[in-house]
This record gives sequence, C-alpha cells and structure tokens, in this order.
Amino acid sequence: MNILISSPSLDPTKNVSGISTVTISIIKYNKEHRYYHYLLGRPDKKTNNLLWGIMLIKQFLLFPFFIKKNKIKIAHQNLPLNAKGILREFVINCWCCLLRIPIVLQIHGGSFIADGTSNFIYKKLVQFIFQNSKQVIVLSEVEKTLLEEKFGYIKAIVLPNCIDTSIFKSDKKIQNYNKLNLLFLGRIEKNKGIYELIEALKKLKNEFDFSFLLCGTGPLLEHCIEAFDKILGKNFEYKGVVFGESKNNIIKKSDLFILPSYFEGMPLALLETMAAGVVPIVTSVGSMRDIIKHGVNGLQVEAQNSNDLYVKLKYILLNLNEYQKLSINAQSTIKENYDIENYIEKLNKIYKRLENV
Repeated sequence: MNILISSPSLDPTKNVSGISTVTISIIKYNKEHRYYHYLLGRPDKKTNNLLWGIMLIKQFLLFPFFIKKNKIKIAHQNLPLNAKGILREFVINCWCCLLRIPIVLQIHGGSFIADGTSNFIYKKLVQFIFQNSKQVIVLSEVEKTLLEEKFGYIKAIVLPNCIDTSIFKSDKKIQNYNKLNLLFLGRIEKNKGIYELIEALKKLKNEFDFSFLLCGTGPLLEHCIEAFDKILGKNFEYKGVVFGESKNNIIKKSDLFILPSYFEGMPLALLETMAAGVVPIVTSVGSMRDIIKHGVNGLQVEAQNSNDLYVKLKYILLNLNEYQKLSINAQSTIKENYDIENYIEKLNKIYKRLENV
C-alpha cells in the first residue's frame, strides 16, 4: 500500500528533529508498505523568509497532485502540537479530507500538549484536525490523558516511539571513574533546559572533574558554545549535528545523558542513550515520566530548576556504586518496551484497520 508520511527534512544535516528520526525508522523498517515522504517543516539553518514562504505555499498547492501521482491510500501525518505545527498540518489535513484519504495523525509532544491553549482559533483548528483524522496516536498514557483534559479528545491510542536497540547495544562500563563523560544531544534551545544546564554545570565544575559533550544545533548554539567553553575550557567539546556511526560512538562513550526539558514528546535521544546503558538525568515531563523511574533506571529532576539538576548530578557523581544498577535497568527498559519490531507490527495493524474502513 502507498502511504504518504509527512515530516521535516530527513537529511540530518538540515534538521535536528525527533520526528524526522522516527520517520526514517518507519520507512526503513516497515517493508510491508511503500512510503512517500512529504516535506513539511522549516530547516534549522537560517533561510530567507520570503523564499521559505513561497516554497511552503508551493508545497500546499502541489499536495493533491502528489497524492494522485503516487496513488496514496493513507496519509500518516506527524504533528508537534504547537502553533507552527498546527498551522502547517491543518492545510494538509484539509486536503486529505477533500480527497477522501484516511489520516493517521501521530502527535509528537509540543507545548499545547503540556499547557493547552487559550487561543480560540488554535483550539478550533486542533479539534478540526482531530475530527478529520481516522486515528490519532500519542506517545504515552500521559499524553492521552492530557489530550482529554486540554482538548476533550478521548479516542487517541498509545504507540510509544521506538528504536533499533541492536544498533546501540553495549556492555556499558564507566571508562574513567575519576572523570565521567556528560552528554547533551538534541535541539539547543530554551525549552530543552539549556540555561538550567549551564547554571548546573557552572556549580558542578567547582567540585568535580568531568567532560561535557554538546551535540545538535538550534537558536542558542553560539551562546552555549561561548558559555560552556568559558565554564569548562578543555573539558568541553561541541560535536555539531551527529548522526549514523558518529552518533553511535559518541553515545557509547558517554556515561550520563542530560535533558532538562520544559516539555517533551518521547525523545529518541533518550531511548538511544538508554539502550546503550547511558544513565539519564531528565525532567519528569511528557512521556519521559513514563520511561524513567527515579532511582531505578535513571534520575528525575524538576523542570526549570538548575539547583535540582546540580543536586542530582552531584548525587550520581558521589554514588558511582549506583551507576551500574541504573545503567543495566536503563538498557533493559528500552529493549523490553521500545524496540522497533513491536512498533512496526502495531503500526501495520492501524493501517490495516483504516484500509478496510
């Protein structure tokens, strides 16, 4: 069956996007169907606003021709539930409705999931998109409950993100007990808790010797490079946008993964690092609260609280005897619950049900 799947660019040099990573995995591992990727979403690198606007309008106008040319039977929309995502995907959702193409709408976190919206127009657009979609998918029971509370939508089903765990499998051991490797991997922006991370590491470096790797890109990139370089000097390294074998090697060499986000869907970087036995220290927001059990397979920190992040980092650095337990449990959590094989099987059942509608 021919399936359209929408997402930002699948080129990791153009977008640091968990949605794109999920899309790549679906296309790669689902051999039962033929996917046609439809580009929606702005690249990370700065672009001319006028040219980008023209290209976006072109994408929307050409959409029905794309559907007809490729004989699309189902549209799989990937949507971050925020202002930009809703405005972008609304047009595509309308086209699919007019063309009578069944829609699988997969929600990938977003600020409206956590906080809802008081904007009347956005509320109506969200309700319209949900009504037009034959199946809405969320990443966790937490998100399903939030959709009910914020938007009154009760028909979503849960399908957590997943990875090929075999790629990241490793017998994790701390390589240097005197100097642990800390890792941030993702979009470098305020909502990822970057400012809190800067403050926490500023305190931590006065008491411990550690190295810190920063991977990704985003609007706060230059600020972060300057700040971390000033704080950590030779113990800081910016690795850029990493993917493929380069990313795998960085993950396997890391000991702690830090993600103090204000809100999240289900970050692929969290699943990937845990699959390699890297111990996560993350905020208890979105789907991360379903994955991380504090003191069992990682540590939870309070969002927007740099001191709590500092305290939790200090705890693990003072209690390295706890590390191996957390590492083993992190790896087991991902292998048992978030492997790609089970995900594809469940996704195909959804497609099959829609095909027969």
